[in-house]
Amino acid sequence: MASLVSPKDLVPALLPSGGSAAERLRQALSHAVLAPSRHNTQPWLFEVEEEEVRIHADVRRALPATDPDGRELVMACGAAVENLRLAAAHLGFATSLEVAAGYHRDGLLARVRLEERSASTPETEELFQAIPRRRTNRLPLDGREPPAGLVVSLLREARREGASLRSVDDAQRRTVAELVAEGDRIRWANGRYRAELAAWTRTNHTQRRDGMPGWSQGLGDAAAIVQPLVLRLWNPAADEAERDRRRTVGSKALIVLSTPRDGMADWLAAGEALQRVLLRATAAGLCASWFGQVVEVPELRARLRDLLGVEGQPQMMLRLGYGLDVRATPRRPVEEVLRSYRSERSRREALALRTPPPVRFPERPAAGVEGERAGLH
Repeated sequence: MASLVSPKDLVPALLPSGGSAAERLRQALSHAVLAPSRHNTQPWLFEVEEEEVRIHADVRRALPATDPDGRELVMACGAAVENLRLAAAHLGFATSLEVAAGYHRDGLLARVRLEERSASTPETEELFQAIPRRRTNRLPLDGREPPAGLVVSLLREARREGASLRSVDDAQRRTVAELVAEGDRIRWANGRYRAELAAWTRTNHTQRRDGMPGWSQGLGDAAAIVQPLVLRLWNPAADEAERDRRRTVGSKALIVLSTPRDGMADWLAAGEALQRVLLRATAAGLCASWFGQVVEVPELRARLRDLLGVEGQPQMMLRLGYGLDVRATPRRPVEEVLRSYRSERSRREALALRTPPPVRFPERPAAGVEGERAGLH
């Protein structure tokens, strides 16, 4: 029987200075796999080729009832990309990111490439150190106020990836809570949604390396064993709606993350921004969880956007606060998600370069250099 792998077992030490680029990237993947995902499906696959990692969506782990467009699947991969880049920075390397344009049959979403050596910053190190400490906390949070200025710092993190944050103010809180409760009623009335959730629910002593153990939802051993059957046979919409209504109203910090548009590249950027927000909150000692139902139901998503006056598309709503420490949900080790590993480089077509590599200026500009710089975007 396979042994359970937890995030603390996946945190690597620095490689010796002689390690190859491919070895360093493989090491950085140990942090990439600690990213959050809906139902802890971990829907990512990686290919390492010398100084490059290709990130693929694992559509076998899609959630057609919960996430029919694959939006949250791509966001999860974006969060893994952000962890990967922070780990590379910790190892002393700048990175560039290329985002795939359009649909690829193999699920290719993006490439991350190691560039020149670059010293990590204290801000980056703070986020990197928070990666194995980040949790999704589905339990009640207490009444303490978040630190002053926290939302401003979270807004700055989201903007780095082209996303925006909007706080839900007190005057909007009860209306938003009703949207969340309505989302619960719609979601839980769907038998396919409940069956999907049941399929990813685990016992408290599971040896599976994905999904949600019962303890992550506050269930005891006996309740966790029968929970999948209960989910399939019983519709708990009223109880779920009332619980989430109370939690929405009582949250000390309730924020909505949005992007200007709503395509695949925007979902990837939203995942990167979401992870930076979660890591910054973790570094400040806060817990986080999200109200996915209000953005998963299209009509509720549109009403939330109009209510808050958001320009663009809401991608996720989070609650932040202080609470009890929770255990980390299990993770698959790198060898299970690393589809290929090569130290040689092969020629590949270009994707859409979103983050250009650092430019090295020659002592005497060569012909055409200025034109090449202008072409970076």
